[in-house]
Amino acid sequence: MQPQTGTNVQETVGSYPLTADAPVRMADAPRPLVDVAEIEDVVRRALAKRSALPPYPELCVIHASLLHHIERLFPLAASQVDRLWRGSKEWSLKRTYLSQVQYQVDEGLGSGLLSASCRVQSLGYTLRFLLENSGLVQEEVVEP
Repeated sequence: MQPQTGTNVQETVGSYPLTADAPVRMADAPRPLVDVAEIEDVVRRALAKRSALPPYPELCVIHASLLHHIERLFPLAASQVDRLWRGSKEWSLKRTYLSQVQYQVDEGLGSGLLSASCRVQSLGYTLRFLLENSGLVQEEVVEP
């Protein structure tokens, strides 16, 4: 029996790495199922202008949705950005933004209501950036 040198693609595509340095080969990974309308709704909820801060449990729900969609869109956006001319201003700006995504995800919500609201809003902008750069939509996502 020959030793196995590779891994089964089906076993490794469960979650995508959220690092800007890790190349994501879209030919090897199945394209994740993405509901653009659902993502746009989550972005609207995260970036909604409010006169008062929402309850913490509501922010937890929005945060979980944001993380779920960021995990799915990150490899698509990274793949699209990597198609740009390396060294161009556009590539540099987008690649820098992508490299910060993991840090935003790792921050969590924080213990206070204000910090949770700010972090949800920040992740909302990140998800909108990923959607706009994923190749799934042709025009920019509408402001909430």
